Amino acid sequence: GFKVPFIWATDAVHGHNNVYKGTLYPHNIGLGAANDSNLIYRIAQATTKEVLVTGLDWTFAPTVAVPRNDRWGRTYEGYSEDPERVSQYAAQIVKGLQGNAKTLSTDRQLVSTVKHWVGDGGTDYGKDRGNNRYSEDLLRNIHAAGYFSGLQAGAQVVMVSFNKWQHSNSADGKALPIHESHYLITDVLKEKMGFDGVVISDWNGHEALKGCSKKSCAKAVNAGIDIIMVTANADWKAFYKNLIQQVKEKQVSMIRIDDAVTRILRMKMRAGLWEKAQPSKRFYAGKSELLGSPEHRALAREAVRKSLVLLKNNDSTLPLPQDNAVFLAGSGADDISRQAGGWSMTWQGTKNKREDFPNAETVKESLLGLLGTSKVVTDSSKLAGVKTAIVVISEKPYAEFFGDIKSKQSLQYSTLKKEYAEDAALVKSLKEKGLKVVTVMLSGRPLYINDVLNASDALVAAWLPGSEAGGITDVLFKNKQGNIEYDFQGTLSYSWPNHPCAAAINKTPRHLKDYKTPKMEQALTGINKPLFEYGYGLKYASGSNAMLPKLKVESAPNGCDQK
Repeated sequence: GFKVPFIWATDAVHGHNNVYKGTLYPHNIGLGAANDSNLIYRIAQATTKEVLVTGLDWTFAPTVAVPRNDRWGRTYEGYSEDPERVSQYAAQIVKGLQGNAKTLSTDRQLVSTVKHWVGDGGTDYGKDRGNNRYSEDLLRNIHAAGYFSGLQAGAQVVMVSFNKWQHSNSADGKALPIHESHYLITDVLKEKMGFDGVVISDWNGHEALKGCSKKSCAKAVNAGIDIIMVTANADWKAFYKNLIQQVKEKQVSMIRIDDAVTRILRMKMRAGLWEKAQPSKRFYAGKSELLGSPEHRALAREAVRKSLVLLKNNDSTLPLPQDNAVFLAGSGADDISRQAGGWSMTWQGTKNKREDFPNAETVKESLLGLLGTSKVVTDSSKLAGVKTAIVVISEKPYAEFFGDIKSKQSLQYSTLKKEYAEDAALVKSLKEKGLKVVTVMLSGRPLYINDVLNASDALVAAWLPGSEAGGITDVLFKNKQGNIEYDFQGTLSYSWPNHPCAAAINKTPRHLKDYKTPKMEQALTGINKPLFEYGYGLKYASGSNAMLPKLKVESAPNGCDQK
């Protein structure tokens, strides 16, 4: 009979992040701040090698969402709120993962997936898996930007999004889950856009459709999804049997089945799966020395350096000399999980131990390596003679809806969790003790931090940098000769809020003439100016004054009026 080769996929979204010893690159929000398309391409190439070492052929990357509300728990998975930057990056990462049509068929590349089709970054109030109410014109011009470039670059797979889309063309005016949208999947993606690759569902994404279960969902198949990601053994076996029965009962046509099978075989053919040796005999097979290799770690460190955004630098506090002792504190100072964020060994990035990341380095470990133990003080009772504090404030790791900021909360960092309030209070107390305070913020999104900002002499947005904290200390300090070796060069790819409730302040897309901000993007009445406009930063010159003015600290409301 006709033998069909097997294919296995993984979520390698910031490096081969589910694998022991893998290199963890900054999450997409940090890479967006780097504004370096070539860097993205090189990271994709390096990630490809590490995935191939483990015998896999396919990755569920890149995420090309355009997050428009910072409450969303997946904000950090987007390169930018600006569709232009997302479009630039999508093509580069697809090329880095897949190569071209010729090299994709070799054992040196991976199949790439652009996700999640479509509008996941535009749901009301940033609710994960929520309702997107953008017009079709804005859905196309903002939220689909990464698909035009990613598919043109040759991506072979598109993953469907959990969100719904509510638009004027809906038959009953109600929101429809994308997983059952024949219009968006078949009419638009496959026919209008000419996509001839594979459409895959998200993790049990079919289960939420009315009348469906994990074991059965003709709706999702009829909408145009070619591979249904059914995750449990008993469920996918039942789904398979039920689908055969649904074809027999003409609930699903053979034309639809033939389309799905053709697309899957075409993708496997383009990936050269019939010609490739078994995974254990391929070029990169078993070369475990590539996992967290010095070359890949150096690339990740470069990415961290380039992603850092200097938000404040009063009196040229940064870069620091190496000849003075510093006090190091804060929740993120010695915590790989907070540094790496979600999608790091575990889905949420939690329940990990330090030994799970043998090739990684925390901020504390990097600082000890740079300055030596005598110059890194971590005991607050031994501050005599210490003039500078480095405080690493951080968000706890999260992924997807676990990271959503609820409507009863504002965007003010110090009000979101008790330990965040402790971080903010620490910054303030150290300033009151007369120390110069350098605050480094590890976060998956911009947050309202005026209280922290005002108590800091310098403040750096470091996002979720991954395994290489050395990229942070590279830029915070001059070299041993007292010269600046690495300067700040990152610029914001998201607007920074100037009010606790300003969650949906976004850059106006340059390619849209007469663009008007949709109602669902408006935060509170009158809050329409970001604190720090996207892309503002010229390369930060050492010795310059602070980029941000000293701002009046505003008290945050318990919740935000979202009427």
